Amino acid sequence: MTVAGLLMVFAILPAIFRFSLLSTQFWQIYTRFYITGLFGTFFYVALTLPLSVVLGFLMGWARVSRIRILSWPASLYVNVFRGLPPLILVIFASLFGTSLVPQPILDRFFAGFRRGDIAVGIAAIAIAMHSSAYQAEIFRAGFQSVPRGQVEAAQALGLKPWQGMRHVILPQTFRLSLPPLGNEFAVLIKDTSILGAIAATELVAKSRDLLGALPANGMPIVWIFAVWTVVALTYLVLTSSVTRGLRLLERKFHTPGLEGISL
Repeated sequence: MTVAGLLMVFAILPAIFRFSLLSTQFWQIYTRFYITGLFGTFFYVALTLPLSVVLGFLMGWARVSRIRILSWPASLYVNVFRGLPPLILVIFASLFGTSLVPQPILDRFFAGFRRGDIAVGIAAIAIAMHSSAYQAEIFRAGFQSVPRGQVEAAQALGLKPWQGMRHVILPQTFRLSLPPLGNEFAVLIKDTSILGAIAATELVAKSRDLLGALPANGMPIVWIFAVWTVVALTYLVLTSSVTRGLRLLERKFHTPGLEGISL
């Protein structure tokens, strides 16, 4: 946990003990909501993060391609998704996403799912696509940071293009891209909270549901403060863990003279 997280913990502790927030009944109720929301957040992060990396890598590779039929659509993709707020994408995806999927596919593969759940899944994919547009620029910068002389040396050694990509370009691209990717992963984790706007089962939505279920009359304001502070600390721990993990990977694979890219 970061210093900011510890400061928030110490700030709330006096309020917790002063207002008896450690009420067994309150925390038993909140724990059920919290665990359900936390697992929902983990699910959406596990869905969106790998998908965004794959899409971002492919679009970044297409951006540096000399084949115009690949680079132009990739540039359009990046510019469109970077220019739209993620909330707008989530709203459009949830409203119209299911109508874009052919009915035979829905009947065959998603027969056991409610239409609302399918809409939330499509909205999560929209968030992944939004993040992938930023990751595409990170990977593009990573590709362009590999010295041209190394590519030419690989060709001179008789390596085929795919061998040069695998053994020369990709290892350096991923290593150089790690620092900015850590920042984008943190943003993506926080962006999954937007899914709560369309009734997705995630941490922010379940916390809001809890406060809505409690009686408004007589509910201490510090209860509200405690619930949202726990949510804030949870996201702080999640994002700090991811960025810290990528920072450790960066140090492990660091090569003197080949520094990280800056965007």
